Amino acid sequence: MKVLALVGSPRKGGNSDVMADEFLRGAAEAGAEVEKVYLDDLHIRPIGDVGDVPRSERTDVRSDDDFPGVLEQFLAADVVALATPVYWAGVSAQMKCFIDRTSSYFCVLGWAERFDGKGYVVLTTFGQKDPDHGKWVTEPMKSSVKFLRGQYLGDVSVSVPTRGRGDVKHHEEAMRATFELGKRAASPA
Repeated sequence: MKVLALVGSPRKGGNSDVMADEFLRGAAEAGAEVEKVYLDDLHIRPIGDVGDVPRSERTDVRSDDDFPGVLEQFLAADVVALATPVYWAGVSAQMKCFIDRTSSYFCVLGWAERFDGKGYVVLTTFGQKDPDHGKWVTEPMKSSVKFLRGQYLGDVSVSVPTRGRGDVKHHEEAMRATFELGKRAASPA
């Protein structure tokens, strides 16, 4: 079992990163091979002009950046954790670019089926005190998972109103839930 965490926050050691680590710790305890990628470390350009109809060859007009490499890591994983803060009622720009670019390949014959059946987890933090604020990320991500013909395995969404880097680690309930979600996601069904 391969488990990949894609971190969409630009803050290493920040809340999304801490949650990704805890998720991967749970997955590793369950016996998974784990890996983490910081999307902010990569040069991933926004999506270019592509059609939404099946085509016989890859036509990602922007394949000269780091996206093809991280796409291969993504496709090789059985479970992918998408870790992002809520930014302006959505995912971070880094995560949005990654998700948008998948559609450059999703409609290519021979590539589309490589997306099938993957498990997905969403980990999100936010500064608002409203406990439902995470739905700005979790709800659209559920739709993306459905589009990618994957399985939504769950999410952990936590309010961290303080501005300290990695303060989510003080939220014991959220950290425990993240660890347990990692164990469940990496356990054979």
